[in-house]
Amino acid sequence: YKQAIRINPDYAKAHYNLGVSYGELGQWEKEIEAYKQAIRIQPDYAEAHYNLGVSYGKLGQREKAIEAFKQAIRINPDYAETHYNLGVSYGKLGQWEKAIEAFKQAIRINPDYAKAHYNLGVSYGELGQREKEIEAYKQAIRIQPDYAEAHYNLGVSYLVLDKKGDALDIYKILKNLDNGLANKFFDLIYQ
Repeated sequence: YKQAIRINPDYAKAHYNLGVSYGELGQWEKEIEAYKQAIRIQPDYAEAHYNLGVSYGKLGQREKAIEAFKQAIRINPDYAETHYNLGVSYGKLGQWEKAIEAFKQAIRINPDYAKAHYNLGVSYGELGQREKEIEAYKQAIRIQPDYAEAHYNLGVSYLVLDKKGDALDIYKILKNLDNGLANKFFDLIYQ
């Protein structure tokens, strides 16, 4: 890609691909600079904005990640993964209402996005909205029946609501999915 950039320094795709390569090597700062250069050349490059947001997220720079994701959404509002990552970034900042809206938008675009349903449940849980939390986890499980973390969190939600019978049912399911999580959950039930 460096050769392509030497030949044509205004080729945004080459800078983008260089950024991807730096990311695969774990060179986050160089990755960010390559994406920024691609965006300077081609400001409406949605994928570069998206990957820039992911890169900022890797470095814990949530506000910058949010801005990059918002730019990607402005250019291409129909990419569920961008809305999802925007929600994750808001969640990392404890901005649960904004996270919920972002996850809901990801789900509107892709109704079978199990991770978005799961993180929607996490967000509702952080706000103490247990029934919505439970429904979101159930949706994640409906889409991906072997989603052990969703089963675990659903079980924890049942425990919070003092629904021990439902929690025990989850424990039985977890035993078949992830023994480590099942044991952790068992300890929660009987603590």
